[in-house]
Amino acid sequence: MKKFTIITPPEYEILLLEIISRTGIAQLKEVKGPEFERFKVTPKSEVDYKGLSEKFHKGYQESLATAQIKPEEFKPSLMELRGFTEDIGGKVDELLVKLGENKAAMEKVTVAKRQLEEEKQRLISLQDLKPEELGKCIGFGLIRGEYLPHVEEYLKRFGDLTYKTLSKSEGETFIFVFGSEERKAWLKAIFLVFDVRDLFEVFKVGDKLLVLDIKKREERMEEIQREIEALNKEYESTREEFVSLLGIADFIDRLLYTLSTENVPILRTGIISVIQGWVQDEKLPQFKKALDGIEGEVRAQLLISYEEPSHEDDVPTPRPSLKPGFFNPAFTLTSLRGWPAAYELNPAILNIVIFSLQFGIMFGDVGQGLVFLILGLILSRRYKRGISSKLAVMFVPMGITAIIFGFLYGEIFLIEGVLHPVLVSPIHQIGKLFRIVLGIAVLEMSIGLVFGAINAIREGNVWEVIGEHGIGAILFLVGLYFGALYFLEVKDFMAIFGHWSFITIITGLIMAFVEPIITAFTRGKLGAEAMGKAVGAFMMVFVECLANFFSFLRIGAFALAHALLAIAAESLAQTLGPLIGIVLMNTIAMTFEFISSSVQSLRLLYYEFMGKFFKGTGTQFKPFRLEEVKW
Repeated sequence: MKKFTIITPPEYEILLLEIISRTGIAQLKEVKGPEFERFKVTPKSEVDYKGLSEKFHKGYQESLATAQIKPEEFKPSLMELRGFTEDIGGKVDELLVKLGENKAAMEKVTVAKRQLEEEKQRLISLQDLKPEELGKCIGFGLIRGEYLPHVEEYLKRFGDLTYKTLSKSEGETFIFVFGSEERKAWLKAIFLVFDVRDLFEVFKVGDKLLVLDIKKREERMEEIQREIEALNKEYESTREEFVSLLGIADFIDRLLYTLSTENVPILRTGIISVIQGWVQDEKLPQFKKALDGIEGEVRAQLLISYEEPSHEDDVPTPRPSLKPGFFNPAFTLTSLRGWPAAYELNPAILNIVIFSLQFGIMFGDVGQGLVFLILGLILSRRYKRGISSKLAVMFVPMGITAIIFGFLYGEIFLIEGVLHPVLVSPIHQIGKLFRIVLGIAVLEMSIGLVFGAINAIREGNVWEVIGEHGIGAILFLVGLYFGALYFLEVKDFMAIFGHWSFITIITGLIMAFVEPIITAFTRGKLGAEAMGKAVGAFMMVFVECLANFFSFLRIGAFALAHALLAIAAESLAQTLGPLIGIVLMNTIAMTFEFISSSVQSLRLLYYEFMGKFFKGTGTQFKPFRLEEVKW
């Protein structure tokens, strides 16, 4: 990770922010360093970014609501950005005026189109009505759909009245009534009661003849169609211009919002502005190329420097890309414990292996493991985001390790005897099972301590390698393991004191005690505090490593418990029948026991393994982007 510093005249701030945002590979940071202390008193900006942002956002949102279209992405040229920075207030007002004009033009075209469509629909509705029929009408008009049944009921009471309806739309219908002149007054009253609009009130004055003249009606239909097509072209042209304008407005809206918030850590003075940030080493050439794209005369006025981070810097770390990429969602297994610091080895892949290994030892069963493997493959294809995707991905390695240890234990769906144990039978070889488990415990914790030693070196604490988080603790664990094996062999506790494992234990404790003293001496801080740390390190190795060592016994206990479910399944099969007994116990195993084994594996991963090297105090690398407006 490289730290970059850019010193620029204030008028080029926006230009640089847009370029950095466009690259999407750099994170901004608070400007720090003794050389910038005298600039900390920042003068009040002459530009009211907050006011401009609120004013522009309101006008932009109104135009966006009118258009109901997604703005296209806008990437301004250097000349456009420079012109904007020279007169921000004027450019904002100018853009608001253009948005208003386009909004009005679109509304005008939309209204004209709607009116023509309505007229076209009215004429289409009259196509089935013959002119001679209209001449015999004693009443005609436009009635709302919910009133039509009531009017029809009244009309049917008189045998000398007939009527015809033509559908105009879902909400309204044309009705034509035929009969004697004597019924005209009565019909007028009915129409008045049920709010039937006269047909000639619906049509314009110039269109009334179209009701009676079929030829003219057809000519008018063709004329309307041509007018609609012309309006469609005008609308598309206006819309295209509006989309482009909205793209510019969207960019300016986000830019003003970014400048108006305190989330952009720029050090502003009356003369210069200072921007600092981080960029990954492998992407530095791409970042330099983006900044080199600024025109020559601007580039000459910028000072850009790159340097390695110091120990005082809070260097962000990017989210790792796991190989194979299928396991990327499983990085959550690590991030739940904390985010790796820049100097820390990233244990993401190893965490997946350790977690799955521990689970497999506790849940060794070929059949049940195969179920979770298949379930993981299916769910991982269906869910690409959220907690479901993370669980689905983890089901795959958990299922694989369960299958492997199922073969080693000789178990398939809690049925013994079908497979022969390759390594150990948890029920019949309990001692061997626990010796294997404790061996794995020493191996896991030793790997964690090696990681801790590497992290200490990378952080600059070289002497920590020999103490509590390094060789001393490893020697203690190795001696403890082989001492326990020797005790189980000779059954004489006192004999351990003459065994080489006891010397290994003492050597590890001495190294843990000495390390804080050596570290303090090399730093010129040897004193009572160093002695206190030495005693603390001695006790931590003795107590913590001892507790961690025996904590792994829970793995063997759960493996034994899983095997005992097979005995329970066999007993139930004799009582309730083979099918019910096997199904019931497998259901219990794949629910309650699955959850408990997962939790225990997670606990061992976070405390007994990661606790040896992982602090998780880092911060995530988040590339700078012009912010989405959140008023």
